[in-house]
Amino acid sequence: MEDGFLNNDLIERFEQMLDNRENFYFDTEDFYEIIAYYLDVGDLPYAKKALDYALDMHPTSSEIQIKKLEYLLSIEKLRAAAGLIQDLKEVGANDVDYLICVARFWSLKDNPKKAIQFYEKALEQGDDREYIYNCMGNEYLNLNEISQALYCFKKALELDLDDDFAFFSCVQCFEDLHLNKECIEFLLQYIDLRPYSDIAWAQLGQQYVIMKDYEEAHRAFDYATIINPKSIMAYTQKAACLEKLEDYEKAIEVYEETLELDDSAAYTYLKVGSCYVKLGKPFKALKSFHQSIHEDPQLDQAWVATSDLYESIGNYDEALYYLNRALDLDNLNIDYWKRRAYLHIQLVRFEESTLDYYRLVELEPNNFYNWLGLTETLITIGDYHKAIEAVYRSLKHFNRAELYYQLSNCFYLLGEEENGEAAFKKASEMNESLQVEMFKKYPILENRFQIGGRKRAKRK
Repeated sequence: MEDGFLNNDLIERFEQMLDNRENFYFDTEDFYEIIAYYLDVGDLPYAKKALDYALDMHPTSSEIQIKKLEYLLSIEKLRAAAGLIQDLKEVGANDVDYLICVARFWSLKDNPKKAIQFYEKALEQGDDREYIYNCMGNEYLNLNEISQALYCFKKALELDLDDDFAFFSCVQCFEDLHLNKECIEFLLQYIDLRPYSDIAWAQLGQQYVIMKDYEEAHRAFDYATIINPKSIMAYTQKAACLEKLEDYEKAIEVYEETLELDDSAAYTYLKVGSCYVKLGKPFKALKSFHQSIHEDPQLDQAWVATSDLYESIGNYDEALYYLNRALDLDNLNIDYWKRRAYLHIQLVRFEESTLDYYRLVELEPNNFYNWLGLTETLITIGDYHKAIEAVYRSLKHFNRAELYYQLSNCFYLLGEEENGEAAFKKASEMNESLQVEMFKKYPILENRFQIGGRKRAKRK
């Protein structure tokens, strides 16, 4: 009888016994399988019930005691586990399950070196080698010894080529070590052994993407889709490679193939729209963006993409409308607030733009250009007092000449000649080369500079 059928029969009998409040006899091997099952599926309450029955029926069984140790580790009762480890030390010296438990104990105690020592002892017993190598790999990762971890995961994969955990752990180790070429070699060797593994072909494609070899990446993703025609990830990555290769028409075709597979098509329509933008087909792009919004009104990127498209054709009102919808969904997105400030300026709505900049300096106070933009818009609407306040606030973060030129401009416009002159002098001392640019922006500065020059010439 297959192990799976055996387990099912045992579990049914055990649970029937509990449901009917009966007493059945199970030998130690049966209880071992029952407890192991519940621990494996993470059903700790039932594991505890099985343990209690087993200990009551077989109180001297070392196998059941080891399962108790495993249970204690699962609920992280380390003090009780430590006592049981000592009690079982002699009988468990050559027991692979006991040694694995001791290794797990030290792992839970954040002592990966000790854990590895016991995993190595467990390896000597010859059983569960694949599992042990994977555990050792994790401990080496905890020590940041990635090369050693990679060795262990490779050993586990050699024992079972279908071990997905070991496979993906190997790929991750290669990436952490920045060994992309070596990872490609590893994947090609694996594909030689498992040529119909769509997962391996897809991972190969990802590595070629990292290497910016988009033709080879496209080829790998193409194989992945042939092997598994329902792999949305492979189709999406294949289309993305075609975008990188600037074959937008083909990319659209591949994206559209995924629409039949994907329950959430909003992102796909968004990508299709982006391809149409690059092909210079704004109306088709707009249709795709609207389809994306229809599929998922909560996808803020679709609203922003639509806004960008309207902006590109000079329709700032529509651009603002769609951007506002994106901000409703993501009110903390700094880029969206910058776009909104820009659109308000394009629509000559400087007061609204000022409010956008106030929000920006609140969200991103350490960005100099946010403060510069705030002061600039306040100057534009003629609110010089608030502009001065903004400059003083920004000076707490930045000591820049541009701010003093703005300050000088505001003081002069308010008729505060001495303050204006002092600010202009300070700005010039900090960066005199900006004067020509600032004279163009703030003509009153050039006017006062020329007047000051004539006064100085007369005094001479």
